Amino acid sequence: MRTITKGLVAILLSASPALAMDDLATYWRVDGLVERRASSVSPDTAWQGSAWIGGDTDRIRIESSGVLGDNGRIDNEGGTQGIDNRVYYSRMIAPFWDAKVGLQMSAFDRGETRAGFLAGVEGLAPYGVHIDAVAGVSNTGIVSGRLEATYDILFTQKLIAQPYVEAMVASADDPAIRLGAGLSRIEGGLRLRYEIEKEVAPFIGAGFEQFTGATAGFATTDGEPTSKLRLLAGVKVWF
Repeated sequence: MRTITKGLVAILLSASPALAMDDLATYWRVDGLVERRASSVSPDTAWQGSAWIGGDTDRIRIESSGVLGDNGRIDNEGGTQGIDNRVYYSRMIAPFWDAKVGLQMSAFDRGETRAGFLAGVEGLAPYGVHIDAVAGVSNTGIVSGRLEATYDILFTQKLIAQPYVEAMVASADDPAIRLGAGLSRIEGGLRLRYEIEKEVAPFIGAGFEQFTGATAGFATTDGEPTSKLRLLAGVKVWF
């Protein structure tokens, strides 16, 4: 009996480092989306990229997104987009939900830049709706908030429709980047993707963007439309 007990203790001791390593395991993931957007104004190319590294509870996240016109100019999208780069520290606060804080650096057309602090939450709401809600304050003192929501509708295991909606609000006007106070911009649309593999999925779709309030006024002053209907085509990848 004593021999059996010693053997069990030895097995548990030898297993404990492996268990500790599992508890402290580090994972990573990269997601990317690139699309061509055609409208009555001019075609452009948009991208969204994100990467994270960490464990089940704590992670470091990096995000980049932007829109470039075929003329090489950054599309400010009413001062709500530009070329936007973010880095976050995120922590799980509930099953499927993370809180995150970080820094933002954005570049806009005409050489304008903005930096700021961000905080928000991201996760799965009931019925599988993915929510990303972030608020921040820029170096110009303007407070803004952005809400993004997406939802996957599976027709088959490979054919998936994803409706999306995005809205942004700002506390004050920032004329240099054509951002207006209040509800500045709202966009909605749908992408229909086919997963050749889980990691690679080309898609087509359509989206509608509307500037409102002072943001619409800035667009009108610049001779730009206050709304755009776009056709989308691109590819989504992850690894």
